[in-house]
Amino acid sequence: MIATTSRLAVDHLVVRREDEDEYVVGDPATGTFVVVPEIGARLVELFGQGRTVAEAAEQLERETGEPIDALDFAEVLLDAGIVVEPSAAAKTAKHWSASRIPAWLVRPLFSPVAWVVYAGCLVAALVMFAVEPSLRPTYEDTFIFPDIVLSLLVTNVVVVLLTIVHELWHAFAGAAVGVPSRLRVERRGIFPVLETDLTGLWALPPAKRYGPFLAGMAIDSVILFAAVAPRYAWSRGWIDLPPGLIRLLAMVVLSQIAKLAFQTLAYLRTDMYLVMATATGCGNLHQVTRLSLKKLVRRLKPAEQVILRDANPRDLRVARWYRLLYLTGFTWMLWFAFHFLLPSAKVTFGWAFGVLVGAPFASLYWWEGVVLLLFTSVNVFLPLWVVLRNRRQAVR
Repeated sequence: MIATTSRLAVDHLVVRREDEDEYVVGDPATGTFVVVPEIGARLVELFGQGRTVAEAAEQLERETGEPIDALDFAEVLLDAGIVVEPSAAAKTAKHWSASRIPAWLVRPLFSPVAWVVYAGCLVAALVMFAVEPSLRPTYEDTFIFPDIVLSLLVTNVVVVLLTIVHELWHAFAGAAVGVPSRLRVERRGIFPVLETDLTGLWALPPAKRYGPFLAGMAIDSVILFAAVAPRYAWSRGWIDLPPGLIRLLAMVVLSQIAKLAFQTLAYLRTDMYLVMATATGCGNLHQVTRLSLKKLVRRLKPAEQVILRDANPRDLRVARWYRLLYLTGFTWMLWFAFHFLLPSAKVTFGWAFGVLVGAPFASLYWWEGVVLLLFTSVNVFLPLWVVLRNRRQAVR
């Protein structure tokens, strides 16, 4: 427990002014940050000078002429995990090793020249789609083999590998600005996703956040170009490619287009949501929007009422139009779940169980049924597992 005589170790913290009376305080090593008023930032400064909690409160009371509950503020920092109890040893955060690459090594990947290349790849791919419409992706590009099950399995493996590359680029971009990250499984609505936790970026000025937020889409654009260009050259008769490679490249194009389109769904808190939140100067836009909509249909819990009451006016202002986007996306997601996800899961589960029952044990078809059953189960049940995991963590 923190006492009024405690001296807090705050040398590892960063304090950055975010707004007129709003400061970000946090630990870049763990990516944990809170927003505090100017008085809170001043208390952290006094703690850093070696003042006890009581001494810091007395000093700030002399400066402001008002009593200050410094002990309560110190406990807020403790509860948030930004500081530890004086008697506790600091824990080392477990970061993704990819984010610990020296900054000088990955910084060229995010130089002005590199961003021109990323943008050029995306523009070139779009131009090739316009010139040669047959290169545009269709759902049939998923089936790269006559065996539908084998096609789905290979497609899923390739998509996972490309997703890891996407997240690696986020980690590299974070490392380039000195921000470590963690890789974790999360969900976006009903969709399971891998996520690179770059919370530490909030310790940096807004202008330095855009690169790490857009890094995944940048490398996606390069991969898209690398898959479209050979097929474009083949369609023009400039090169000759094996039919199997052409189908594989078409599948990669489909996955990359789907991934780039997914990142534009801001209501799912994707990469473009982070860009939009940074550009508008919002700090809690998603939650404020969700609570403002919830307030229209049911009574908020006391804690939710406090969040909405104390929300930044900028968040409330942007939420007025962002909630229209949120509602549209939420409606589409429900429609997609009932018309595509659930029916396809029903068919896939039925087919897989039928194969397991009818095919000879341990035969090729039997194993295809097992693997397809596992893939489908992960896609359907992983978001539910993430919800339960996050709730357990919140309780702790």
